[in-house]
Order: sequence, then C-alpha cells, then structure tokens
Amino acid sequence: MFKKNILILLFLFLISLVPFEFAIAIDGAQVAIYSGEGAWSHGVIAFENFLDWKDITHEAIDADDINLHDLREYYDAIYFPGGYAYDFKISINGVGRRHIRDLVNDGGAYIGICAGAYYASDQVDWEGVVYNYPLNLFQGTAVGAIDSIEPWSGYDMTTVWMNQDNPINQYEPPVEIMLYYGGPAFYPHEGVSVDTVATWVEYDSHSAIINFTYGEGRVLLIGPHPEIEEDSDRDDTSFADELNDGGSDWNFLWPALDWVLGWEISNPSPISITPEQIITTSKTCSLLQNYPNPFNPITTIIFEIPKTSEVYMEIYDVSGKFVRNLVDKPMEIGYHSVVWDGVDEQGKDVSSGIYFYKIEAGKFENTKKMVLLR
Repeated sequence: MFKKNILILLFLFLISLVPFEFAIAIDGAQVAIYSGEGAWSHGVIAFENFLDWKDITHEAIDADDINLHDLREYYDAIYFPGGYAYDFKISINGVGRRHIRDLVNDGGAYIGICAGAYYASDQVDWEGVVYNYPLNLFQGTAVGAIDSIEPWSGYDMTTVWMNQDNPINQYEPPVEIMLYYGGPAFYPHEGVSVDTVATWVEYDSHSAIINFTYGEGRVLLIGPHPEIEEDSDRDDTSFADELNDGGSDWNFLWPALDWVLGWEISNPSPISITPEQIITTSKTCSLLQNYPNPFNPITTIIFEIPKTSEVYMEIYDVSGKFVRNLVDKPMEIGYHSVVWDGVDEQGKDVSSGIYFYKIEAGKFENTKKMVLLR
C-alpha cells in the first residue's frame, strides 16, 4: 500500500509539471502583439494605438502564450515589434515557432517591424556577422544595421521610395520619410520571389519593406518604424518626438494592414492626417537620388521645396555639357517628381554614361549623379 501511494504521489507530481492546453491565459483578438522578452515597449504601444485607430482588436501575448497554444484558435495575425530579435529567438521554442508558422500557413498573417523582421528571416547579417534564425518565414537574409543611414545605436529620419506598382501603395506618394532605428535591408535567397513595397534611398535602393505569401497566409516585413509618430502624440509614446517626418506614416500602415489581413485595400480613415496637412509641414529643400539608378531608359527624380518657388532642373553630361531642361516653372510647397526618359533637348536618345541633374529653387542648389545603362 505504501509503495502504491508513493507511485500515485509521483504520478500527480509529474502531471503537475505538464502545461495543459486548457489552462488558457489568453482571450483572443484579431491581432496578437508580442510583448514578451526582447519587445521594444515604444513599438508595442505605438502599434496598439494604430490598431485602435483602425478599429482592429488586439491582445498582448508573451513567449509562453506562443509556446503553449495553437495561435490559429485565437488570432488572425501576429505582430512582432522592434527590440531584440535574439531574445525572441531564445524565448520562443520549436513548438512556438511551429504555432507561428501554422497560423500564417493556414491563412493568417505575420507583421514584423525591425527586430520582428529580422526574427522572421532565415539569416541575419548583423554588423557583418551572420546568424541563422529558425522561424524561416522569409527565405533570405536581413542585413543591418545600415550605417549609411544611421550607425547603431542611433536613430534618425530617412527617405524610402514607395513602389508604385505594389497594390499596398495605391494611395501612397512616391516617397515617405520614416524613422530608422537599426532596421534591415532584405535580400531573398536565389530563386526566392518576394514583392518590394519600399526601398532605402540612402542605401542603394535595397529593399526596406517587403511582402509575400506564405502558404495560404501573408507576411509583411518592415525595416523602418512607421508605427512611431514623430510629430504627433497619438501613438502615446514620446520616442523620437524631437524629430519630424512632415506627416503621418500611419497612412501607409492602414492599407498595409488591409493587405496582410487579406482585406480590400482602402484609403485611411478621414480622421487621418491629410496630404494637404503633410504638405504644409514641409520645412526644407531636398533633392533625392533618382530611382531606379542605374536606369534604362526612364528614371524618376523627386525633390521637396518648403515654399512656393521658381524651380529649375537641368541635366548635364560628364563633361559638363547641357543635355536637357526638365523643370522651369514656379511650383507649390511639398514633394514633386519629374521623369527623364533618356533623351536630350532635341528629343534624341543619349548614350550610356554618367549624367548629373541639378536643381535650383530659391537659394537652394544641389546636384546628384545618375547612370544610364542602355
């Protein structure tokens, strides 16, 4: 009898160590927000406020929730914020990673910003050292930090080209100014196809934001931080409030969430910051690098002016010879784009080579180089 009681007690003790699935500490929502080990609190809070604005329900979860529960039963999508991807890696075990993959594969979604994007990648090249990451949603390498934008651990505003052929950007201007804080550029492995949403202007036009399907679901990986509102307090965080992007990046996140959730892509809510409001916040002159570059034979040049000005833009060859006048007129405040089709003032095709485009707007002058490869 004594031996039998000992066996019963041992059995009950072992049973107590097993994490039962029915011991649920989560309620379920449209989007699960990872808020556990390694999560950047500012990125969590800002994204929560964005989801509230878009009227999407959300719930904070940690690594234990992911490791113990089949996420498909509770959520349509999971969001991983900025922070430390390595902490995500060691906190979420093999079962948890399977739960994430199952969620996406069966028609759910994964949204990763900065560290969340690194975590979803097959490989991470951080400061020249390559690490393998096992979640493997993105079959490619996430490379950072990008010193040409801002060396780690600094942060600053940067410009990204918005791919006008991507349906996410159907309501977007050609460029956006977003916060950079150590995020990656994306390099798919050979034979892997993903769609580019945006590219880094200050990093040779490498991919800054990508989207792709995974099984029946969708994945959105974002290098910059559009969830942070530098010039507004509606994100409920003061991070980078000393900076100003001249508008709201939530207008980009709105259709991006539509796409990743499989909804019809829509315009942002009428209560969002309007293009007119964005224009009136322009404070500086700037000339962006043409895109694409090199090009054949068409490229786009974007510039910003802070007030109505007489604008001149001309193209010269490498010897300094005048080639083409692109702009000669007064223009309103804000961003503008102009296309060069590789022909000179007489309408003749110019040869391959290095060319320079020069802008004058008021007292502002700037010149940049571009390469035509026929």
